[in-house]
Amino acid sequence: MVRWLLIETVHHAVRQDPALRQDYQRLKFRRGHAVAKVAIARKLAVRMYWMLRSGADYARLVRRQGSRGPPGDASPSLG
Repeated sequence: MVRWLLIETVHHAVRQDPALRQDYQRLKFRRGHAVAKVAIARKLAVRMYWMLRSGADYARLVRRQGSRGPPGDASPSLG
């Protein structure tokens, strides 16, 4: 059920988030639309996990995704 719900959210997410749209289009071209949907759904699941873990909202999490360490982590880990 959770997988189905995540797949359903992919349609909305790729319309709203340009980075996800780019990833989806690239994967769709290389691997097909079914694989691309599941890959983007997994990305969304990982983002939800880090939102729950860090308490960050989606916009803040996506901004920090390029930094070192887990997404949403305020400081790099010491090792």
